[in-house]
Amino acid sequence: MKVVQCLFLLAIFYLSHTQLIKGQTYSACPSSCGNVTIEFPFGTSKNCHLPGNARFLLTCYPNNTLFTGDFEVVSISHGGELRVMAKGSRMCYDSQGKFTNGNQYTYMLGDFTLSQHNKFTVVGCNSYGFLNTSGVEKYSSGCISICDSRPSKEKKTCSGEGCCQIPVPRGSSFVQFKPYSFDNHTSVHSFNPCSYAFLVENDKFDFHALDDLWNLRNVTKFPMVLDWSIGKKTCEQVESGPVCGANSTCFNSTRGTGYNCKCFQGFEGNPYLPASCRDINECTTHRHNCSNSSTCENTVGGFLCNCKSGYRKDSPNTCTLKERPTYPGWTRIFLGTTIGFL
Repeated sequence: MKVVQCLFLLAIFYLSHTQLIKGQTYSACPSSCGNVTIEFPFGTSKNCHLPGNARFLLTCYPNNTLFTGDFEVVSISHGGELRVMAKGSRMCYDSQGKFTNGNQYTYMLGDFTLSQHNKFTVVGCNSYGFLNTSGVEKYSSGCISICDSRPSKEKKTCSGEGCCQIPVPRGSSFVQFKPYSFDNHTSVHSFNPCSYAFLVENDKFDFHALDDLWNLRNVTKFPMVLDWSIGKKTCEQVESGPVCGANSTCFNSTRGTGYNCKCFQGFEGNPYLPASCRDINECTTHRHNCSNSSTCENTVGGFLCNCKSGYRKDSPNTCTLKERPTYPGWTRIFLGTTIGFL
């Protein structure tokens, strides 16, 4: 009897563990922190995130800011992207070229990696910056920003004059960067006392030469994208199967390790939960492109455009008015004569 009880308890433990691995979460788990939505596999307590993966444990502070390590989290996507605010680096000098203040940063990203949707950026006259990363592979690069005088007009392109940018490699878990100056800003100190270096999401930094060369508009944090995935194996390598729920599919992460999940086309929800991906009713949510001469009919994973009476379909989503039959002139005369005799 004791053996049976032990086996029963083991079975219960296995099933509960499997359900949690498959994405089971508790309704008591916080679903947001401030304006940021929190969804499984992420969570703010050990019972709310994917077990065995500390990277998915986030911290919600009393002021309603969400953090992972030193990074403030601003959004999380099911597709494997984590948007954070990251500090930049600066080196400042006085008019004699003496260093006054500054910092450099080393990011130890752990199980997260730097996304290719970022750019390494350097702002400053006669400045340059180096970026060193390691992860999938070691990488070192940099860029140079040149200008000898105050800009005569506002410049808004980061193309090497006062500002330069370069792409970053994927899969980097160690990131280090620092700005430098060729002459410690002695020749440009009156309008540009510092060199700046930072990582920023593509198209999220607009260079304003007159303001940015002076103090970078007092900005100290920049939006940056990190990549995340489940585990270190591909969809095909996971022995027990991916954690993806119903009506979803597994795809290998572009960062080079692990996998992510996404709902089937025509479905929406959290693909990491057992039954969260639900059919979208394109008709009632106005997500269809049926013409005014047709009516929308929802289907599982899609929709149909049905032509109204008197119309015919000439494409999947449009209908045109049916042409009325026409008769040659002699036919009309013949018909009229026949009717007259009758």
